[in-house]
Amino acid sequence: MRPQTPHSEGGREIDCGGGDASPRIEAGNRGGRARISWTLRQIAHLASGNAAAIGIGMVTLALMAHMLGPALLGLLAMVEAYGRFMDQVIRLETWQAVVRYGAASLEAGDKERFAELVGFGIALDIIGALAAGAIALLAIPIVGDWIGWGAETRAMAGFYAIAVAFGISSTPVGVLRLFERFAVIAWIDPVLAVLRLVAVVLVWLLGGSIWELLAIAIAAPCLQRVGLAAMAWRELRRRGYRVRPRFGALLRATSFDGLWAFILSANGAVLVRKSTQELDILAVGAVAGPIGAGIYQLVRKFTLAAMKAGSMLQQVVFPDLARMWARRDLHGFTTAIRQTELLTLGVGVAFVIGAVFAGDIAIRLIAGPEFEDAEGPLIVQSVAALLFLAGSALRPALMTMGLQPKVLGVAIVAGIAFFVALYVATPALGVSGAGVAHIIFNLLWLVACLALFAGAMRRERAAMSAKPEADSDPPVLRPPAPG
Repeated sequence: MRPQTPHSEGGREIDCGGGDASPRIEAGNRGGRARISWTLRQIAHLASGNAAAIGIGMVTLALMAHMLGPALLGLLAMVEAYGRFMDQVIRLETWQAVVRYGAASLEAGDKERFAELVGFGIALDIIGALAAGAIALLAIPIVGDWIGWGAETRAMAGFYAIAVAFGISSTPVGVLRLFERFAVIAWIDPVLAVLRLVAVVLVWLLGGSIWELLAIAIAAPCLQRVGLAAMAWRELRRRGYRVRPRFGALLRATSFDGLWAFILSANGAVLVRKSTQELDILAVGAVAGPIGAGIYQLVRKFTLAAMKAGSMLQQVVFPDLARMWARRDLHGFTTAIRQTELLTLGVGVAFVIGAVFAGDIAIRLIAGPEFEDAEGPLIVQSVAALLFLAGSALRPALMTMGLQPKVLGVAIVAGIAFFVALYVATPALGVSGAGVAHIIFNLLWLVACLALFAGAMRRERAAMSAKPEADSDPPVLRPPAPG
């Protein structure tokens, strides 16, 4: 084990390792059974929190559906989707870069580089969040004219820009994931879900309106992001770090080769995918009106509950994959990916079976007879969710391997196919048309990324076979073998 070396900052020595030193060595040396046991424990932390949040969220959704009906629920859903889309278009996510480059810095024992990386990410989060909130506010007239929003709905979208301006949690999320603080992350969602349910119940009992529900929808993400930032700050302090925003690093080249290229390509791929998950409801609302949007929102909530399984697994395996790739532990790398894919495929298949045989019952119990038209779209969306879950491990794997530019190309092609299908299928099939577009996107993305992964692994194994001698240098993050 490499000894912990104190570093100097501002004339003081700081032991950046903290009390429990570095999780990288424990995580990195796990064998096959130990790795899946560890992965399952981390998933259990996240799953317990997410399961509680999903269950409470469904109760909240049921209350809101009965209070508002399909039309008003659709309007509220479109306002939230607009705000989330503007947040994803303008603000650059930094957590992927924190995990990928941070894992390499910790593997090399370079604590100062890690502190620099975190300061860079915080500065980018702050600037991005403020810019996203301002542009979301300014773009409302254009979007409102396209969708046909009235003055009240435009005012609601303007207030929701407050939530967009609080998008400061990306770097904190990366820090918590890199240090494997999944149990700390897990309690945020259920606590917020309880608070949101209590607030919705109070609005219901007091005879409130959609405006009070909008205020709750704004407060929830703001509290979540502030909470994550506070927990990450506490974790960094506990480990001896004194980080601060490094705005100057945004204007000059940093010591991390390819950092800006990685962030831009990673965000480009995420933007394409996320745009399909936010613009779809706006397109449905433009074609089928607020009632269609309300029905589609209910279907989305069911589907997103299942897709959270894939997100949880990505959160757990990404830091471990980054460490294994930095050391070129190809056997452990592929084993972790295979195990993750098997788990998510099981979740996807179970969701499709549940949608086919019990979807109509769940819809009536949760939302009531006004939403009975959601049964068919739910089955279509469950197939799209299965394809999404089938690639849960490929997303962090390809990012770790430095293949983001190629993944961005795949996402752009699949995104074009999605929007063409959405334009054609939604007028023809109604709400189900959006589900068909998602099936096309996820299928194209899955096939292309499987091909990218297989080709990159073949080239990497060939490169390692050509150089059998062990590398004596410290592990560094380098791109995959060219091909």
